[in-house]
Amino acid sequence: MEKLVHDTVRIQGKNVVLYIDPFRVSGTPKDADIVICTHDHFDHCSPEDVLKVAKPDATVVAALNCEGKLRNLGLEYKLFSWWEEREVKGVKIKAVPAYNVNKRFHPREYGGIGVIVEVDGVKIYHAGDTDLIEEMSRLGKIDVALLPVSGTYVMNAEEAAKAAEIIKPEVAIPMHYGAIVGSKSDAEKFAELLKGKVQVVILD
Repeated sequence: MEKLVHDTVRIQGKNVVLYIDPFRVSGTPKDADIVICTHDHFDHCSPEDVLKVAKPDATVVAALNCEGKLRNLGLEYKLFSWWEEREVKGVKIKAVPAYNVNKRFHPREYGGIGVIVEVDGVKIYHAGDTDLIEEMSRLGKIDVALLPVSGTYVMNAEEAAKAAEIIKPEVAIPMHYGAIVGSKSDAEKFAELLKGKVQVVILD
């Protein structure tokens, strides 16, 4: 797994490559079998970046609010609502809630998603842009959790640490810093708060 910019993650399985929220992608790798967009904000659903990473036969998985940006790209796309689960190219994908509780940027009714993807038996949770929300207690077993830590639009480091304690992943990876808001110090604070509780890996 590679964390690229902001919330962008590249996941390499045995037979599949996924990108989640590609943004400011360098070059044109065009190696993605699946591209996931968690909501339609420019730094999460960027048509330019989707086309940079997607193979011609790639499938885009996205929140309902992304359709306007995807319909003219010439790629197959599947729209997901909260708690919807489907298999795409051999990968189990479940959309889960992602929203703000004390900010105006991602209201509950906006329909942004987090995703749980199962690749080669490993369950990876990408939280999307979210605050600490009660639905996190209902995610089930998670091996790797990618959690935003920058504050402003999403959880801050303290809230993200609480989320990790609720989710109890094998590994927690901080994200959503270093590009638009937040810095590596947010990731380091997150790691310090979870010392002795949850293993944290900072991918930079």
